[in-house]
Amino acid sequence: MADTGTGKWLPSYQGFPQAWGPHPRKRMLMTPLLVFLGGIFAFAVPTLVAAFFQLMFFNAPVSNNWAPLSASAIEGRKVFVANGCVYCHSGYTRPQDVRAGLLYLYPRISLPGDFVSNDSSPNLFGTARIGPDLSQDAGFHPDDWERAHFSDPRFVEPMSIMPSFAFFTDQQVEDLTTYLQVRAGKDGLLRYATELYAKKVQIIANGIEDPPIGFQGAKLTLNDVKDLAENGSNPPPGKIFGLEWPAPLNIFGVDRSYWLADNPLPVTKENLLRGRMVFQERCIGCHGDKGDAVSEAAKFLRPMPIDFTSADDAGGGDDTSAGMLYYRVLRGIQGTAMENFGTRLRVDDIWRVVLFLKTIPNGGLDPDKVPTTDMYIQWQPPDGLLELVKNMPIQKNVDFTEKSEPDDPFVLAARRFLAGFNNDDKFDLPGFGELSLAAARDGIKAIYNQLLDQGWNDYFTRGGSPSVPTSQRDILPAFRIDQR
Repeated sequence: MADTGTGKWLPSYQGFPQAWGPHPRKRMLMTPLLVFLGGIFAFAVPTLVAAFFQLMFFNAPVSNNWAPLSASAIEGRKVFVANGCVYCHSGYTRPQDVRAGLLYLYPRISLPGDFVSNDSSPNLFGTARIGPDLSQDAGFHPDDWERAHFSDPRFVEPMSIMPSFAFFTDQQVEDLTTYLQVRAGKDGLLRYATELYAKKVQIIANGIEDPPIGFQGAKLTLNDVKDLAENGSNPPPGKIFGLEWPAPLNIFGVDRSYWLADNPLPVTKENLLRGRMVFQERCIGCHGDKGDAVSEAAKFLRPMPIDFTSADDAGGGDDTSAGMLYYRVLRGIQGTAMENFGTRLRVDDIWRVVLFLKTIPNGGLDPDKVPTTDMYIQWQPPDGLLELVKNMPIQKNVDFTEKSEPDDPFVLAARRFLAGFNNDDKFDLPGFGELSLAAARDGIKAIYNQLLDQGWNDYFTRGGSPSVPTSQRDILPAFRIDQR
């Protein structure tokens, strides 16, 4: 049908019934005022519940692990904040961190009572985990490792992305190191006390001078480091079953079940290549790119890192069996800069590194060579070690029941340092005195109490709050076997 001029195809078409009235004017039910007030309410209620109610009604008591900071640590905390360390390093441990870190890296879950004192205000929880969490880092590295790390993190961690803080003064480094070593509460103080005790033993057993090497004072050249490694030690006289110092200490720092253990992996080109790659990623910072312990880190470290270039040592050293080397990489060596890699390397990769170490005397680190099986040096136990094992059977120390471990945390700390000692083992270290689990327990406990007393005295001198009962101070650290 044609258009009739009405604009409609059909004359009878109606857009809507004639009886309908006009559409009512639309109105906004959610007025701007209602939206504004509703937004304020939605924001205010969660804030009130999550923040203000907590501040007004939740006053967590200090935890059993809490320990006050010393005056030096307070100054170190200021350095930590002023230089932005908080932006890359968190300061609290979550449950999932403990699960991921297993035994060493994150040994304890943080509690509200760890952060209630004015020492912890404002709380340094951090905004990222670009670097490792530092809430429980205390005691896992000695002070000299920290100095090398601040000078240039690549000195000790070749893959680190942390910037250098070589502009720090000696005092700033000492204060910052103190803060890192005591901020973890009583557990951290016990680990740190063990490090300090072990450091003293290591210094004497290795026959080296014990001036603390200042941060800005470490101006040695690499030639100086080489001379120190070759001529800078004078071990004390005397032998233990025919073994000269420091070999007995090196051996007894390893659990006896590892003393004569061989490498479970075969000597293959693939295993050696993988071991070399891991060594170059993790170890050359301290041990040098030639494996000769001539490195920038060695300018700071005492005792100095181990030199792996001796064929005699690789093939028949008193303390260089595959098992002993594996244990040291896995658990670290207390009192030295050798840290544990048990949470960063797979077990098979640690064994591969141990395989590779035996090729270094034959050019395993030569940049123009690829490590091959003919470079490998098979270790044979020397007569002195066999005599030691004969007089102190390995089986005597093997006991995997939980009941065999005492509850005294200071005994556990001593066992961590002298892992190869039995309860009745006792030696005399010239220039130091008795070396035994009992002596180590007493020495570690004395240092721990000294550190704790210093923190408490400084806390009350500066008017720290809240006021903490002295009974809290007497609560022992929870140094359980699974946290060693």
